[in-house]
Amino acid sequence: MTTTLLNCEVILSKQIGDYWEGTTTSASGAITIVDTALIRFPDDWITDVSYDMVTSGSRSEEERKISHANSSVSTGTLSVGTHGGSIASGVTYRVHRLFEASEKRRALITAAKNIFPECYDMVWDESLVTGNWLYDGSFEIWDSAGTALSNWVANTVTVTKTTTNGLFKHGLTSAKLSTAAGTLSQGYTENDDLKFLAGKTVRFSVQGHCDTADCLRLVVSDGTTDSFSSYHDGGTAWTENNLPLEVIATIDYNPTEVTFKIVHEVTAATSYVDDARVISDYRGRLYIGHLGIHQNRPYRVEVEPENYSNQEPWIGIHDWEVDEDGYIYFTTQLRSDYRLRIVGPAILDFLSSGTSSESWSATINLNSPQTEILAAEAAVYLYTWMSMPNFESGTREDYQQMLAYWEDKARKKKGKYGMPILPITISWGHE
Repeated sequence: MTTTLLNCEVILSKQIGDYWEGTTTSASGAITIVDTALIRFPDDWITDVSYDMVTSGSRSEEERKISHANSSVSTGTLSVGTHGGSIASGVTYRVHRLFEASEKRRALITAAKNIFPECYDMVWDESLVTGNWLYDGSFEIWDSAGTALSNWVANTVTVTKTTTNGLFKHGLTSAKLSTAAGTLSQGYTENDDLKFLAGKTVRFSVQGHCDTADCLRLVVSDGTTDSFSSYHDGGTAWTENNLPLEVIATIDYNPTEVTFKIVHEVTAATSYVDDARVISDYRGRLYIGHLGIHQNRPYRVEVEPENYSNQEPWIGIHDWEVDEDGYIYFTTQLRSDYRLRIVGPAILDFLSSGTSSESWSATINLNSPQTEILAAEAAVYLYTWMSMPNFESGTREDYQQMLAYWEDKARKKKGKYGMPILPITISWGHE
């Protein structure tokens, strides 16, 4: 159900009558496009604001202003700004006569946000666990490059984001440990709340597997004492749901550190870890600001009826509230060590590898007919800018008429194709 930014641009161009695609019929230099299909157009077909965009070959995605067209008996050419190199034969290209491709891209990215709440993405997250003191125990939050965890520190060992089916157990990702012996840890620096565990007994558990025995285990350190779990036996099967790697430890009353470490001890081995949990005294708040839910206001919050349950329905939670920092608080004490399901709408965006992107290959979680809404809203954006005072009054009036047309068009498409409107207030929770 996704559509690329480039395909959305095609939809927009066709809606506003600004679509022409051709294929070069002869090779040319960097300042010329040759296509016999251009013969049928008069030379003044090219406007003062026409641009090309190459869509295949070594110059793909390059945009240049078109200075003029030349239609002869045998061939047709476009004179363009200098591309990064020669244009080969058989290369596809497009001509943008009203708005350049980059303007349409900017309009579509803006429109993706402006069509909320008629169109939205739905967050359905089951990565959080009641009572878990760790941030991101499911290893879901990585840097924009996807090469480092945001709430965990890798020491020597190489940590890799893993999204392959069968290689994660909780949420949508796991952490792969390989290449060198080392640790993956979370302490005060990554999670200041861990200081409240001083003097407490904690249970640190992780689901995982390692292809080598006597390699993967857990450590709890308070600066004075290190408490170890047993090693994983070795193999490619995940630990059982009710038999994770586990260590129980009592933290010193005045610890110099509180650190939870996943230890990978064999250089040549490969480990996969997921669903890290630290359970102790009741923890009544969890951070949900990273989920991307609009204004951090979920639509529904539920807890699983039993550990790793596959049964439906889950149990609805009625008493909760969200603060301005993105923490959800449960006003009624819940059982610890159970997965939460948090559901809520998110503003749409174009994404590449899970992060916001302006690449033409980035995708948005929309398909036809909702892409018609996106294109209409993008047209509103384009004609709004063209109606600004930096254009001549006569031209501006024409664009204002087009703006009114597309505003009406967008309104009708939202009414016809828009998604079900979710309640503005939070279901059961308190603001």
